[in-house]
Amino acid sequence: MYPAGGPRKPGRPPDPRRPPIVVWVRRHSPTVVTALTDALATEPGRPLVTFYDGASGERVELSVTTFANWVNKVANLAEDLLLDPGDLVAVDLPTHWLSTVTLLGVWAAGMEVVLSSGEKPSTSIAAGVTTGTVCLSVVGPTATADPAAWAGQVVACSLRPLGGRFSDPLPNGWLDFAAEVPPQPDLMANPAPVRPDDVALRVVAGATSHAELVKLGRDTAVTSALRPGGRLLTDLNPATPEGVAVALVGPLVTGSSVVLLVNADGKTRGDIAHQERVTCERFAAR
Repeated sequence: MYPAGGPRKPGRPPDPRRPPIVVWVRRHSPTVVTALTDALATEPGRPLVTFYDGASGERVELSVTTFANWVNKVANLAEDLLLDPGDLVAVDLPTHWLSTVTLLGVWAAGMEVVLSSGEKPSTSIAAGVTTGTVCLSVVGPTATADPAAWAGQVVACSLRPLGGRFSDPLPNGWLDFAAEVPPQPDLMANPAPVRPDDVALRVVAGATSHAELVKLGRDTAVTSALRPGGRLLTDLNPATPEGVAVALVGPLVTGSSVVLLVNADGKTRGDIAHQERVTCERFAAR
């Protein structure tokens, strides 16, 4: 292969005034956690997750740095709750930016995520696919209707705009995400080692390792036509078996970003796509 600029004449020394051409290639991160670390080192200010609620008008945008801060806060809370690497954490949240930072926070702490298929609580799924037990459940506001359905310690998210807390008392022993997570440090106190062959995800179909999840994210990015630097508009829930790869892992491992959209009609969807300079879309089948 010739050097940049083509073949040189015999005996001709390199021109010191002409620096070599360097081509940067995004390396394939072995885990979703290292993908976030790589993004933080190279593009800390770029948008990573944007959330829209068409009904309330709420818009939240997280840069890579802000996203990483939230991830570290979630991981620190898990440590405060005396959870250990390898423990099971059930995440039952709707389409929301909090679901994205919760998933990454659990993985950054070295724990396994258990997701629901949307037909039954993820705590039930955990009992069906593993001999382990769920040590922590992270749930949305509707979970308060049946407190007994959730295993382990429970952290509940009100999902109110501006990170508001629950206005009514939570079931006995439950923790309010908005009260417990924001005060946590922006840096992880004790980062857990996360290996590519560690289990990242457990669903009805079985377990998925971190390496498999990264590959799945790249594959779904291809099918969504999501390229590095692109913006994906989707209503898929990151806290579901399908949505986790499309709406979270794919954008993260390809150096792109996601716009999560809920409660929006066709016109609102089109307006947001234009405003956010969306490059591709993927929506749940109706």
